[in-house]
Amino acid sequence: MPKRSSSSVFWEEGYVDQTLRPLNSLIFVLIPLAVYHLYTLRYGTELLAPRDVGRLLRYFGATADILPPLLILVVLALQHTIHRYPWRVQPTALAGMLVESVVWVVPLFSLNYFVDRFLAAGATSQPTWAARQILQALGAGIYEEFIFRLVFISLTLLIFVDLLSLRRDLSALAAVLLGAVLFSLYHLSGDQLTGTASPPWGELAFRTLAGIYLGGLYVCRGFGIAVGTHAFWNVCVAFLGK
Repeated sequence: MPKRSSSSVFWEEGYVDQTLRPLNSLIFVLIPLAVYHLYTLRYGTELLAPRDVGRLLRYFGATADILPPLLILVVLALQHTIHRYPWRVQPTALAGMLVESVVWVVPLFSLNYFVDRFLAAGATSQPTWAARQILQALGAGIYEEFIFRLVFISLTLLIFVDLLSLRRDLSALAAVLLGAVLFSLYHLSGDQLTGTASPPWGELAFRTLAGIYLGGLYVCRGFGIAVGTHAFWNVCVAFLGK
């Protein structure tokens, strides 16, 4: 049997493959997800994404407060099972995912700077150090990536690739772009969506571009790193009062 190249081993069996496995993503988001929900049990939450996931579950008769975070964990566990990955956690992969999440935040700052400069997207405010802001930032990163990346992109690929037999690369690109637009529109108020109030075009542009960026991270680097990058960005914004 011919010996595979080191790059092939790195991709198929090494760090890159390990970070893409849903089980590692599950373990990676488990602690911040638990911390966020322990906080919300006492203080509640104003985040749209966890609220809407809960509303969807209640529509089907599932009303327990633990079900939204449990849904995220179950979906990841099912993905891991379907792909028949071994049930083994790689601590080095988890450490690398944390480092990558921090590194991948840097381009978002550059993107934000240029959008602010040319479209006046940002409105600065006084810095805030409140723990509430940090915990909300974690929750938003997890749930928004779950809705607009894990669920939306996965369902889009299921329809376009598995059912309609379309090209996977083009289908993934379409899913990332459409998901980014929906992600951006999701942050608008009802008046802004209906045209009663003028939408913040700069923020809309930045969130769309950031959605494309995070969607690309999800496709290429997996759910855990997309969540980590999104959460770290939110935390930085909370600290800077951006």
